[in-house]
Amino acid sequence: MAILVVDGNEPGRHLKSHQLAALGYRVHAAASGASAIAAVEANSIELAIIDAQLPDMSGLQLCRVMKDQNAGLLVLQTSTTAMQPQDIAGLQERADAYLAEPMAAGEFVTTVRALLRLRDAESHRELLMRELSHRVRNSLAIVQSLIGFTRRSVASLDEFEALLISRVHAMARAHEILMQTAGEGAALGALIEAVIAPFGRNRFVLQGPAVWLAPNPAVRFGLAIHELATNASKHGALTADAGQIEVRWTADKATPPGLLNLLWVEIGGPQVKAPPPQPGLGATLVGSLLAPDTESATRFDYDPSGLKFWAGLALSDRIRLR
Repeated sequence: MAILVVDGNEPGRHLKSHQLAALGYRVHAAASGASAIAAVEANSIELAIIDAQLPDMSGLQLCRVMKDQNAGLLVLQTSTTAMQPQDIAGLQERADAYLAEPMAAGEFVTTVRALLRLRDAESHRELLMRELSHRVRNSLAIVQSLIGFTRRSVASLDEFEALLISRVHAMARAHEILMQTAGEGAALGALIEAVIAPFGRNRFVLQGPAVWLAPNPAVRFGLAIHELATNASKHGALTADAGQIEVRWTADKATPPGLLNLLWVEIGGPQVKAPPPQPGLGATLVGSLLAPDTESATRFDYDPSGLKFWAGLALSDRIRLR
């Protein structure tokens, strides 16, 4: 955090610089408007504290020059003399705050901290807006993909509506889990719990270590689990009263950065028919959803005793053990 103190009065310049340096700020000092402009050009300055009286220009003129060059620069204007109405109007237009001197050390420090907190809050807001825009684009891309897959896998408009709504609801449940952490990510176990809830939690056995998913993998993973559960409710283990599904995940760190092995096993359902000559749209959708994070291709095993599905997810900063 770099601050520039601009004051033609040497004792005043040194006093302000010392007070700020004692708080841990990186401080640059300038005795004139010209040297202040050079300091801003040479350094990453976030706050300029400008005295109204400088040897080569007024503090207000310097404030205007600096703001024209860098609109994001914070400016605290100080003055030991009474200011004219036109100067005050100019300050209100350009400077971010004003202090009359002499001033108490506490007032000076408090004002500086308040301005920097304002900057931090604004930077955080901009970061959140960029992140929100990124996530909205990703969500819209997923919805667009879901619409295409759904359209190709149904025979009627009613069936299209029902299936698309169920998939969008699965997305919504994943987002609800994300909102519990202010959108930072989701625990894999909690995500699976939320997605499988409509299918009957008692029909599932979940086992695995604590794993953290970043927002985008979390949404796609939730949709993939929903797709597997939907298929099981139509054709697999969930069509039988005694049918169950085991979902297990383990971490393999033998080869850095490591692999998260996910296994979906259906038990007690109807006998599985021979593998289809080509992957169905549901299987294609699952593979497409997990593709950005899979170390190798996903695999469906059409065992007569029950469908099995495996995916190897590469551990990274987006998918990590907790």
